[in-house]
Amino acid sequence: MKLSVFGAGYVGCVTAASLASLGHTVWLVETSESKLAMLRDAECPVVEPGLVPLFSEQIRKKQILPTSSSSQAVTETELALVCVGTPSLSDGTTDIRQVRAVLSEVATTLKTRETPFTLALRSTVPYPFLAGELLPEFEKDLAGRYGKSVSFALNPEFLREGTAMKDFLNPPFIVIGTDHPAAETQLRALHREVHAPVHIVSIGNASLLKYACNAFHALKIVFANEMASLSPLFNADSRLLMDMFCEDRLLNISPAYLRPGFAYGGSCLPKDLRTLGRLSAGAAIQTPLLDSIENSNRQLIEKTLQAVAEFGVRKIGLLGLTFKTGTDDFRNSPLVELAERLLGKGFDIVIYDPDVDMRKIHGQNLRYIEERMRHLTQHLKSDFSAVLREAELLIVGKSIKDIAALLAKVPADRWVLDLTRQLAPRSEKPPILQLETFSRSTEGARVTGSSAASASK
Repeated sequence: MKLSVFGAGYVGCVTAASLASLGHTVWLVETSESKLAMLRDAECPVVEPGLVPLFSEQIRKKQILPTSSSSQAVTETELALVCVGTPSLSDGTTDIRQVRAVLSEVATTLKTRETPFTLALRSTVPYPFLAGELLPEFEKDLAGRYGKSVSFALNPEFLREGTAMKDFLNPPFIVIGTDHPAAETQLRALHREVHAPVHIVSIGNASLLKYACNAFHALKIVFANEMASLSPLFNADSRLLMDMFCEDRLLNISPAYLRPGFAYGGSCLPKDLRTLGRLSAGAAIQTPLLDSIENSNRQLIEKTLQAVAEFGVRKIGLLGLTFKTGTDDFRNSPLVELAERLLGKGFDIVIYDPDVDMRKIHGQNLRYIEERMRHLTQHLKSDFSAVLREAELLIVGKSIKDIAALLAKVPADRWVLDLTRQLAPRSEKPPILQLETFSRSTEGARVTGSSAASASK
């Protein structure tokens, strides 16, 4: 395939060399005179293990063709990969000026070209900037050709400095964010020799995935360092600690707990986090990440209360009361707090939880009920139909077996708020909304972004 790569920086050089090594011919567009001089001398402007000799070889073989002319690159190719920089400005805003300039140059050249062309963005740009500024400008410049003879995709890279060459050829996945079939076809063909799962998703999902990955990597680093800061209090070896921690691939290093849902609860997580917070404060050890976890958890409960209060109904049906599915344990359940707070605000509440049989509750759980939530048990219903009779708004607080069959019984004039984020949002009645899209004023029309259209194929 003949393609152009815009930007001879870190991502651009790794991308150009890797694709050239797979047999593609790459026009590498660079406007910096000093970089361009290096490229024409078969020198690589980026230091990266394994890149320099491969890059120089591909230039000498004319598999990489350096140029300063975006017009030439677009004219000679069928696909462009935009790899220019998107640094942060002083206030944290992403600087998209280089991307905007490239898109404008590409659009200008395409005005004189009738054959199909695909533009794929590998630079990291937040979706709001893409949807609100860059793509509308690009579409306007193309005068009706966008989505027809000119297609677009967001194709984020997941390269690590120091291992980028291996990462390019052995990625965890290939992500193609597009609504255009032609772009999907082109990028699948481009990556045919790269053996990895391919996910075709919305542009928004592709954009947020890149940020989610990097945020999680940063989170892990800070977490490990905070554990190390606590290790003297426990007379522990921090390196051995994290080695053992990483051996647990059932819970620790796994998809476990990495699913959107409602707030956490139970007898262990809240208690142990509070213990670590108390110990670190007593020893004057700062652990801001650990300290922020409970606060973030509580903010989710507050956000839910505020959304329900603004929704405008008074009769609430709560599906779930224990802290998670498959247990009758109420201790530190965020749903117990949600129910109590709603009652305190004057809402009428009925509760259905198939995990709860009051006749079988005993021990600490029974004592917890008697001491803290005896009044809530009066609102429990053993029959889901009783909830339907009394509630205008149904709140799904945890995963419930046969939830689809239960929701099929919901009348069209009711509303469903899914706190678990596991149900497919829908705008048709009865609408199923998530906290991020919860609004009665739009009659469910705000089911966007996280809809099934955003899911990977």
